[in-house]
Amino acid sequence: MSLIEDLSKDKRVLLFALFLAAALICLGAFGLKYGLDLQGGSYLQLKLQGAMVQVDADPESILEYQFSTNTVERHGDSYIVTVPGKIDPTLPDDLGYLGAETASLANATKITIPAAPETIIITYLQKNLDADVKIVQFAPVLYEIRTNVTRESLDALLAPVGGKVPAGEDTFIEGLTQDTVEETKRVLDSKLNRLGLQDIRVRMVDNKYILIDLAGMDVASAQDIVGKPGKFEIRIQTEDNQTMHVIYGDAVESVDIPRGDQQGNWGVPFTLSEEGAAAFQKAAIDTGAVKNPEAHPITMYLDKDPVFSAPLSPELASSLQKVPSRGLEARVGAGDEGSQDAKQLQIHLQEGALPVNVEIVGSGQVSAALGKQFKIQMVIAGLIALLAVAGMIYYRYRERRIVLPMLFTSLSEVAIMLGVWSLAKWQLDLASLAGIIMVIGTGVDQLVIITDEVIRGGEAAPAASDRSIKERAAEAADKAGVGKVAATTSKIYLSRLSRAFAIILGAAATTIVAMLPLLYMGFGALTGFALIIIIGVVLGTLVARPAYGRIIGYILGTH
Repeated sequence: MSLIEDLSKDKRVLLFALFLAAALICLGAFGLKYGLDLQGGSYLQLKLQGAMVQVDADPESILEYQFSTNTVERHGDSYIVTVPGKIDPTLPDDLGYLGAETASLANATKITIPAAPETIIITYLQKNLDADVKIVQFAPVLYEIRTNVTRESLDALLAPVGGKVPAGEDTFIEGLTQDTVEETKRVLDSKLNRLGLQDIRVRMVDNKYILIDLAGMDVASAQDIVGKPGKFEIRIQTEDNQTMHVIYGDAVESVDIPRGDQQGNWGVPFTLSEEGAAAFQKAAIDTGAVKNPEAHPITMYLDKDPVFSAPLSPELASSLQKVPSRGLEARVGAGDEGSQDAKQLQIHLQEGALPVNVEIVGSGQVSAALGKQFKIQMVIAGLIALLAVAGMIYYRYRERRIVLPMLFTSLSEVAIMLGVWSLAKWQLDLASLAGIIMVIGTGVDQLVIITDEVIRGGEAAPAASDRSIKERAAEAADKAGVGKVAATTSKIYLSRLSRAFAIILGAAATTIVAMLPLLYMGFGALTGFALIIIIGVVLGTLVARPAYGRIIGYILGTH
């Protein structure tokens, strides 16, 4: 039976061939995506502006200051504010207290505000900072302020209401929560993907910075794309499938997290500005949507692509006939699908502006010519590495039967790694290529271990001499008590392979553990370097090494 026939029946070799064929198909179908340093382009470093702070302030003092009164009482879950004389009915809404109720007394106006103490503080900060403020921790309460603030500026803002930021390092922390940073990254990813820029890499560093590589794009265009918000628009259907403009994204003041009701229906709450709410009410009345909602659905567009469409709810239609409504909710559906749709709609609503203010603190550009030069240099470096490996293998074994399978295995491992990279649509950069070269080196070390164990039964390899592999193999066979290598029993062969793989598995585990910190530290280049090494080690240990062990066994007749 021929060598090819023997190998074609070995399941380890067949698995290796299957992986190699799949990798080549992926490379042919998807190609490789090159990063900034190999293709040229620009990069941006964004700093997310914001802080997490503790606030020492009295909610009643805040309400007294806002409504210019000395009469504020708390009753249960509400605050009762009594203001002398008559007030504008829209004053509570203007101050951010949506849902407040006003009642006229003889010589005063009573305002009932259903809110917790923390809500009063949040509303005061949001109104004066024109930014989202959320609670991210209780006991003590920690507020996340999504704009550029300092301890001094907050103290100045809180001074009129007798408040301040308490002393201590942990009461004012520059930066944002991990959830907020990830939310900002998702919005950027969505925007770039929607613009057809799926190959753009957006990375997070710590809780303050986002790094973006825009291959093939100049700095000015990159800054325009990242800094320019998407064009969000709400339109309402009139007649004959025609629609009319209602408001743009700048009328959306804030977007809350998706929430579900007791029936499992999901929605995305958002708040309109006073002008936006008035325009929305006027359009609903003028088109007849308040009386016949089903005939006049509301449609949201992001850069002219519809992202949501639904009629007014009966409750909202009835309310809009009387007063504008700033607090709205886009209801998308029920169950897991509704939850996912709600999260996606939240991102679309926020694309009118990022969840937090960002500042471009760094930028740069790599020319296409320089990127091409890097690419050529790395290819040359890879070829030199393979030639050097081939030379060392031949010097050690003096036998083509050993050199060619080793080189083929190494090249196949590279092809499989690149196939995985292509299938995942990850960008190949200089660090990734350096990782590939490192995998070639460590991989050949392990192939040498397997070869030495098969030939010498685990003895230390002698220094290179003029003897051929046949002569040294014959000597090993004599020591094993047989006349030739082919007579070595299958049991001995498997025992030798087991010793080799015990060493290889230990080395592989050590390498993977060493790479894990780099994988999770968040630095883009190091992440690519660590990831491709881990992929190479795993594929090599589980697929390539077992196949090579069988192949070299068949070639040397020790199987």
